[in-house]
Amino acid sequence: MVGVRMTSRRWAIVVSTSAVATAILASSVIAGQFRGSDPEAFHAGLATGEITRVADIAAGDGLPGRGVFVQATDTGQLCIWDAPSASSRQRQGGCNSVDDPLGGSALSASLAYEGGPAVEDVQDARLIGLASRDVAAVQVLMSDGTQREVRLMKAMLGSDEYRAFGYRFKKSDLRRGVDPTAVIARSATGDEIARQATGIGG
Repeated sequence: MVGVRMTSRRWAIVVSTSAVATAILASSVIAGQFRGSDPEAFHAGLATGEITRVADIAAGDGLPGRGVFVQATDTGQLCIWDAPSASSRQRQGGCNSVDDPLGGSALSASLAYEGGPAVEDVQDARLIGLASRDVAAVQVLMSDGTQREVRLMKAMLGSDEYRAFGYRFKKSDLRRGVDPTAVIARSATGDEIARQATGIGG
């Protein structure tokens, strides 16, 4: 089982297992969640645009590292996805309008996982996303009340500066049934400036 949970309402889901280096195949994209987008034009646009690596997901728990990539398409979509490499067929993530990459928030994130449906049966779970330049820290609230710190990387998208991130959840958490419930963005003073609910299977 492959799952993708988008934590921003305006994301369109991207799930690909047969992509080429510069395109996510249209048959693998679910575009219905993106308001005002013509599905055919949306799919065609995914074959365009330069791909840039903006963050990394470290190897761990016997799983290989992955990159976090951003792609601005010629049809006005800003897509972010994770994969072993830019040319890999295994891509998971989503798209927003290039005019509003964060969907009206200070934070847009997506959770992808493999396995399940029970949390204890998930083999790999990863969080990727973008935040505004004013975000100083991103934390993940877990179902047991603990938090996980997420490393932020500076990402320039055109002339605009963002913070990009990628995080892999530990298998020790998943085996205990502990999964993420929310992604929190904080200012330099520690104030919460954005929160998005997330979770495995719901």
